[in-house]
Amino acid sequence: MIVNPYKNTLGRIKVKLEKKHPVAFEKYILPYSLASFDRLYTRLSKKRGKKYLSQDKFPLFQTIEIETINRCNGKCSFCPINSNIDPRPFKMMDKTLFCSIIDQLSEINYEGSIGLYSNNEPLLDNRLFEFLDITRKKLPNATLYLFTNGSLLTTHKFDKLMEYLDWITIDNYNDNLILNKPVEEVYEHALSKPYKNKVHIYLRKENEILLNRSGQADNRSSKRIKLKSTCLYPFEQVVIRPDGKLSLCCNDATGKVTMGDLTKDTLLDIWYGEKYTNIRYNMLKNRSLNYLCKDCDIVTPRVPAGTSFKIKNIITMFKKAS
Repeated sequence: MIVNPYKNTLGRIKVKLEKKHPVAFEKYILPYSLASFDRLYTRLSKKRGKKYLSQDKFPLFQTIEIETINRCNGKCSFCPINSNIDPRPFKMMDKTLFCSIIDQLSEINYEGSIGLYSNNEPLLDNRLFEFLDITRKKLPNATLYLFTNGSLLTTHKFDKLMEYLDWITIDNYNDNLILNKPVEEVYEHALSKPYKNKVHIYLRKENEILLNRSGQADNRSSKRIKLKSTCLYPFEQVVIRPDGKLSLCCNDATGKVTMGDLTKDTLLDIWYGEKYTNIRYNMLKNRSLNYLCKDCDIVTPRVPAGTSFKIKNIITMFKKAS
C-alpha cells in the first residue's frame, strides 16, 4: 500500500546523483537519460499511434480528468501551479456544466476511467462527494479514481471516498519521506478495511528535480530535448478545466492550449474534431509541430497506475505497447 520510489534501483541512483552532482544531473544526466528512454520507446509508440489512426473510426478516449476547482494547497517546487505561484484566475466548475459532462458520458455508456481531479487538490471542492455520487450513479461501469496529496483527508472523508472509488492514489509530499499526519492516520485506518488494496500511498519529495511539465515547470533548466516518440495523451486522454474548456493534456497545467469548449460544443464533437485530429497526425510526424509538445520532455509509457517505476514495470510497458 505504501510505495517508496526512492528505494528501487532507479530511485537510489537518482537520489545519489541529485545529491552529489546536482548541476550535472539537472543539465546532462536527466535530459540524456530521458532521451535514451525516448529512443527505446519510439518504435512502439508510433506503432500504437498509427494503429489508432488506421481504424475506421478513431477510438473513444480511455480516461477523462475533470477539474472542478483549479486550486492546489501544495507547495511542490516542481509544479507550475503550486499555491505560491499559481497564475490561474480562480474558477469552480458550475454544477450544471458538470452534470452535462456526466450526462454526455452516460449517453455513450462510457466504461473507461474517470477522475474528478487534474492539476488541483480535489478535496478543496466541498462538492466532491456530491459529484462522486452523481458520477457513480450515472456511470456504474466506469472506473472511478482520484489523486490527492492527502493533506485534507480524515478517516471519515476517506471512508466516504471509498464508497465511490475503485482506487485512490495519495501522493504524500514530505522531503524526509515520512507520512504526514493525515496520511498516517488514513494509512493505519485503512489497514483493517477490505478496500486496502485499492489504496496507493506514494512517498514523494516536495522539492526535487523532475520533468518539465510541457516546459512550464520552473525548478530546472529549460534545456530542450528533442523527443522522437509519439506521446499518446492526445490519443487516449481528455482533460477538462473548470470553465468547460479542454486542455491539451494533463501536463498543460495552466491551460495554455484549448482543444475545445464544452459550453459551445459536445464532448464527442471536440474529441473527433479537427483540432484533435491535427494534433494526433502532427504527433506522429514530429511532436515539435505541436505547441507545448516541442518543449516537453515527458514520455508516456503505459505503466500500471498505482505501481512503482521498477525495471519489471518497464518490461511490462513494452510488452503491452507491442
